[in-house]
Amino acid sequence: IMFPYNIVEQQGRELIDRCAAAGKGFIDMKPLAGGAIEDGRLALRYVLSNPAVTVSIPGMATVEELNANVAGAANTAPLTSEEEAACQKVRDALGTQFCRRCNYCAPCTVGISIPSVFLFQGYLNRYGLQQWGRERYATLQTKAGACIRCGACEPRCPYNLPIRQMMQKAAEDFGE
Repeated sequence: IMFPYNIVEQQGRELIDRCAAAGKGFIDMKPLAGGAIEDGRLALRYVLSNPAVTVSIPGMATVEELNANVAGAANTAPLTSEEEAACQKVRDALGTQFCRRCNYCAPCTVGISIPSVFLFQGYLNRYGLQQWGRERYATLQTKAGACIRCGACEPRCPYNLPIRQMMQKAAEDFGE
């Protein structure tokens, strides 16, 4: 069975336990929540400290990310209290209302790259990369403010995100 499971997405926990009880493997997808969890080592420590997770499939773009993922996967001991506190800090920062960049919301009826808007908004608000976020956002052909609030994207989102509200907030954050 393959399902998302990570520090902030716990809806698969019962499924993982059922797989283990039935002697079935569990493939963890999205261990870094679509890139929203920055600390790959912590993310994989969390996922792989669960003995019922058979394998995890994180995405990687650089050698540094590969090394962080290997470091996280190498230690499957229970999480330390410091690591548990770090996981809670991630949960508090992200909540459940964030884009995982799956792109199921596409196509936008007016051409907004919805996942890109939310990615750049993350740079702006969560990662302390305000200038980088603004520069990347400026490259988008269609900005968040162009959203006509038609709602076509929302039923396609597997995470039931209030995309129209989130798009309005992004337009406010970027000032357009």
